[in-house]
Amino acid sequence: MNYDFIIYGGGISSEIAALALAKNNFKVCYVKNQTTQKTESNLVTFLSSGSINYLCSIIDDPLEFNKFTDIEKISCRLASIKDGSSITFDNEPNSTMGKILPNKIISGQLASSLKENKNIDTLFKTKSIRKETHSNKVSIVIDEQKEIFARVLILSVNDENLLEQNNIKFISQDLEQTAFSINVKGEFKKQNHAFQIFTSSGPLAFLPYTHNQASLVWSLKNDSKELNYEKSELESKVNDYFEKEIGALKIENIETHKLNFLYAKKLYHGNTVLMGNIAHNIHPIAGQGLNLSIKDISLFVEVILKYTSLGYEVNNRMAFKEFDQLRKIDNAAYSFGTLALDKILKSKNSFLSVFANMGIKILDKNNFLKRKIIKNATGVENFKAL
Repeated sequence: MNYDFIIYGGGISSEIAALALAKNNFKVCYVKNQTTQKTESNLVTFLSSGSINYLCSIIDDPLEFNKFTDIEKISCRLASIKDGSSITFDNEPNSTMGKILPNKIISGQLASSLKENKNIDTLFKTKSIRKETHSNKVSIVIDEQKEIFARVLILSVNDENLLEQNNIKFISQDLEQTAFSINVKGEFKKQNHAFQIFTSSGPLAFLPYTHNQASLVWSLKNDSKELNYEKSELESKVNDYFEKEIGALKIENIETHKLNFLYAKKLYHGNTVLMGNIAHNIHPIAGQGLNLSIKDISLFVEVILKYTSLGYEVNNRMAFKEFDQLRKIDNAAYSFGTLALDKILKSKNSFLSVFANMGIKILDKNNFLKRKIIKNATGVENFKAL
């Protein structure tokens, strides 16, 4: 069978892309990579209000999301300066900035919708995959057995052979950091309120997803002593940062994940388009990774619909070029901006610490800039800053 799109992935972004295209009546073959699948039950994701709205428009049963906490405020402060300044971002009353959702909940909702959508066929790659290029289409051969054809191949997984075959160029960097993902419970003094503390070891975020459950994400340098802490030591340390403001936290479980930076110089090559973490794998300090991918997917579908309505095929290069150009500034700003922000805010240089603290003070008093930041991060037009 010939498809409009083959999507090769295995994560949340590739499944969102498959559903978004299928909802617009494109024929999609979703090839799920099973060789790199791993259980990530402890991970959570911040989804902006705009991303939540987009997901609700493509999945069959979005009511599951309502069980989780709306984030109404996000506060940030420096730990390196005693009584340092803080900044709080807030939306308009009766609106939210987004939600913190466990990845397994997002994946479960997407999987159910994928299964029911008649425009999507799902196949599984267990051993190998290779691409063949034809005159006006592309095909992939799965496990040297099954060949499928489409107008466009969307890559959403780091497959070195396919990336090399498509001459995709990246800027990449080992960040020499490890992220703790820590599930905690407690009787939180503040509800609907996320926090981020910039410690000298790296940013530490408190991300509540129910009234008494939260995830702590702590991005640490690989030589940080905290990585060798026993559970009790780590629990004591995070309570030093949060207990006064939030209440006592009890650690349920802990995972660690290596952090790497990846930025594709171009989002397409020939009939191949990049989506998800293979297009931009950014530092988690801003919590925008999946939100960037959803912006990519939303715009890609919009541009494809624009060109097909004019009579062009889905693999029209003008459409790919327009998509790439329209997403370049936003993706680059978040990709390289988060790298710079991480370096500045965890610096042990006293001058930089004072400079960063001063910057937080100035920004907290500038409602115009705060509104701009919230508008971009949440996708919401109607908002205010405290």
